[in-house]
Amino acid sequence: MDAPSTGNQTRTELPGHTHAPLDGEELTGRTNPDAEIQVTLLLRRQSELPELHSEFGNKFPSERKHLTREGFAIAHGALPDDVVSVRRFADEHGLEVRSVAAHQRTVVLGGSAAAMELAFGIGMVELEHERGSYRATTGTASVPSELNNVVQTVLGLNTRPCALRPRIHHQNTITPFWTVPEMASAYGFPAQFNAKNQSIGLIELGGGYHEEDLTKFFSSLQMPMPQIRWVSVDGVQNSPAPADQIKQFLDVVEGRKKLSEVPENVLAAAQSTVEVTMDIELAAALAPGAEIVVYIAPNTEQGIYNAVSKAISAEGQLPCALSISWGEPETGVSEAYLKCVDEVLRDAAMLGVTVCVSSGDEGAMNGSTDGRPTVNFPASSPHVLSCGGSSVHGKDGEITRESAWNCSLHGMRCATGGGVSRIFETPPWQADFTVPPRPAGGQGRGVPDVAGPADPHHGCAIIVGGERCSSAGTSAVAPLWAALIACANADLSTRCGYITPMLYQLANGDAKPLREITEGNNGFYQAGRGWNACTGLGSPIVDRLIAALRVPADPTRNSKRV
Repeated sequence: MDAPSTGNQTRTELPGHTHAPLDGEELTGRTNPDAEIQVTLLLRRQSELPELHSEFGNKFPSERKHLTREGFAIAHGALPDDVVSVRRFADEHGLEVRSVAAHQRTVVLGGSAAAMELAFGIGMVELEHERGSYRATTGTASVPSELNNVVQTVLGLNTRPCALRPRIHHQNTITPFWTVPEMASAYGFPAQFNAKNQSIGLIELGGGYHEEDLTKFFSSLQMPMPQIRWVSVDGVQNSPAPADQIKQFLDVVEGRKKLSEVPENVLAAAQSTVEVTMDIELAAALAPGAEIVVYIAPNTEQGIYNAVSKAISAEGQLPCALSISWGEPETGVSEAYLKCVDEVLRDAAMLGVTVCVSSGDEGAMNGSTDGRPTVNFPASSPHVLSCGGSSVHGKDGEITRESAWNCSLHGMRCATGGGVSRIFETPPWQADFTVPPRPAGGQGRGVPDVAGPADPHHGCAIIVGGERCSSAGTSAVAPLWAALIACANADLSTRCGYITPMLYQLANGDAKPLREITEGNNGFYQAGRGWNACTGLGSPIVDRLIAALRVPADPTRNSKRV
């Protein structure tokens, strides 16, 4: 819609660009007019993307024809004239064009807060919340009407932090249940599994890792040190917490210290280091031979978008899989952010990148403010493989049964995220499965798709800050599935890519490459046969899954609804 004119200039509002407030945030004042601000503008595509399900939905990996990055950029990048128009807009408003990536459809602008306010027709204020300090806009962002439909999204005006992963505190959770090779064997990774010539991208929002932890970890497994490198996104560096802070965090985990005895900032920094290190160690150990690329980005909506976009468009090897262990309730994100991140996830699928996203650790209610279940985004995107969590019950390194992860941790209930999207419709590949109605009625995308070990009582041994501790949460499941995809791609000599629809097709067939999880609940939904809103289709039987992906089904399969 057209916004009121500024002088002789008619402006157009950008849909979905109002601030999504956090419950409990407090206003502290106006943003300093001289503060330096950098924003990312996402422009329209040269041409629309083909419908993803019809392109890849029920095709086996060997039958898929993924676009190259070059071909994708030519067909779906920004229009040259649109870039010229944005440059003119920047000049007229005293903004600097910092970078242009036409293949990513992005233009980065920099300038003062005062200039940004005039350019986008908004005010800017500073807020405080338990997540931290951040900037937000007042009013709805707009652009001159000649940029109507040219500029689709502006990221960076708001710096509202994304939801943090909940802490895992519980006595004895530091005692691991098994090692990575034992877990690999229990889940059916082939004895000589490897992911040679594959690349796995890990999306991390802040934090970092210590090289010496990785050296010690892989030495303990008698595995060669993998190829690991980190990439800065928007200037963020590899900044792991010091070993003494990690020890304080682990002291809380073990019950040697009370939560109140360790400063909040120390706990946050240490946990971030634990989680980044866990992602690296699990992905690299489960996919030997793979290159691990760690994208370290700001903990903001702009940071997540830029990290995923960079991972699938940067020079060098295109990742076979991305692992994302971050997210927050759909009800708490802006419409513009949700749309643009879902688009870049769709881009990844078109290029043959499997995006594995953790479904969250706070159960079905997931911190809901309206008393109804809510799922996390980006786990709810239909373009990702959404990864829920299980509790493993086993003996001598073998799984005897699995249940939906749901346990009490220092009085805090942690459980696998799962439920039904309030935003996304039921995708075609879930149509033959029983997905419960949305909380307010109607049908939606069911979350998660699959599961893996998330219970810290039955976690996998990792090394952080020089100490051996246990993996935990659905943030340990996403790198497991990313590693599985890397091994499958290496074995099949092709890209699995958008594998989610295929998993639903295989679950309905005779191969049975997933172990159904029928016990337990996540605080609202109950596990059960087929698909369920706690653990999806179940956990992987890796060797069986790779074999099922290798052999196309019968010729009539394309006529079946999946």
